[in-house]
Amino acid sequence: MILKAMMKKRAILLLAVLGLLVYGAIFLLSVQTIQEKPDGLLINDVTHIYPTYVKEIVKENQTQSLVEAINDAKHNRLKVSIAGKQHSQGGHSYYDDAVFLDMKNYKKITNLDVENKIITVQSGATWEDVQDYINPLNLSIEVMQSSNIFTIGGSLSSNIHGRDPNYGPIIETVKSFRLFLEDGTIINVSREENTNLFREVIGGYGLFGVILDVDLELTDNLVYEKETTLMDYSEYPDFFENNVRNNKNIGLHFARLSIVPDETFLRETYATNYKTTNNYIDGIFELQEEQNIARDKFFFGLSRKYDWGKELRWYLQKKLEDNPENIEIVSRNNAMRPPITFLEYYSSRNTDILQEYFIPTENFVGFIDGLKKISQEENINLLSVTIRHVSENNDAFLSYSKQDSFAVVLYINQGLSEKEKDKAEKWTQKLVDLAIENNGTYYLTYQLYPTQKQIRQVYPEIDSFFLEKKKHDPNEMFMNKFYAKYALGEEDE
Repeated sequence: MILKAMMKKRAILLLAVLGLLVYGAIFLLSVQTIQEKPDGLLINDVTHIYPTYVKEIVKENQTQSLVEAINDAKHNRLKVSIAGKQHSQGGHSYYDDAVFLDMKNYKKITNLDVENKIITVQSGATWEDVQDYINPLNLSIEVMQSSNIFTIGGSLSSNIHGRDPNYGPIIETVKSFRLFLEDGTIINVSREENTNLFREVIGGYGLFGVILDVDLELTDNLVYEKETTLMDYSEYPDFFENNVRNNKNIGLHFARLSIVPDETFLRETYATNYKTTNNYIDGIFELQEEQNIARDKFFFGLSRKYDWGKELRWYLQKKLEDNPENIEIVSRNNAMRPPITFLEYYSSRNTDILQEYFIPTENFVGFIDGLKKISQEENINLLSVTIRHVSENNDAFLSYSKQDSFAVVLYINQGLSEKEKDKAEKWTQKLVDLAIENNGTYYLTYQLYPTQKQIRQVYPEIDSFFLEKKKHDPNEMFMNKFYAKYALGEEDE
């Protein structure tokens, strides 16, 4: 019996080594091959789920050139869609045969009021552009995504949120912006001026006009000490309540759940706090670039394909990155630019997607229990489950943070065949129903998988939102696939 068990263990080890060698060969070949990117007029977002041909691609860096391009589109009765980095994942930034405004060249920083900590920046600039500009002045961003690669205009259009538990969605930090409307006028929008548009455009997915430039609040570039605590998922709500909520010494916070398909699955949790400290070190304020990209890409790729790859990655994550015994001192700006390049992935067979569910804090455990059940029943290939906190904020017309919530962020690998997309649509609808059962919401920024009924259950104000869009854009010139499906009933072919 002992000999038989030893032979079985060796066989498993041998298979794992062979799998690692095969994957390594494929990985090395893939990183040495120049990836072919679709050219011409074929547009896609980062997931490649909704490929679409557009009429024209406009890349301008001057306001007048953008205005002329939009006026030409209106004269020719063409639709207009607006894009930044295209990390919204439901066709929110493009539409069939539309004029596609690529805003990435429209990225000047036009003013910085250091005393009042307000920056004015064009909408095509990225958070990295802003960080590079303000870091020498020891200033930092209040609210942005967990990565700095996204554009400011795209972030406003999705009303993103970040990892600072002292803030809610980005709308809290926006002072004002200029908006180019369908009628050809450029207006100022703020809480005091054109207030309805302030609520509609932030989180409005480019349906009301083109955001030109934005006045954003900034904060100080503080120094943090990273602190990690391991726990069971059921302990997390109390941990947050007792250690994080209303603690002004904590500048950033998030938690991660195990995606290893064993007894730790969606149970083992580590919570990470970035706490203010006076323990400065040399070079603390120098912006750091991403390190070990090839290594991290390799191990993350293993976790896409193999259960033991998930186990290995989780082990390395806890051992190297989030070991409670490791002390890391980091500036706010560097803490808000974590590794991201290693996640870049392209395959003709499958893709990585994001989904996000906002669950009232008191219903967190029940939602995770349901997520575990659905994930196992549907064989969802979970690559990461991250938890953030979003405080109640109803400033935006389509607010997802209608109450104090934990944001459950799912990073998932799904197939690209029609069969696999149908499967993903079905289990997504189950997850949306689970959120509804727990009095939560889902993020509109991602796939168009939820049904017409579901979007109206979660966002009962959606039809009023569409009516407001029609009021400001009666010819529906500003168009995308999200609006086409949920307002016009069009289905993507």
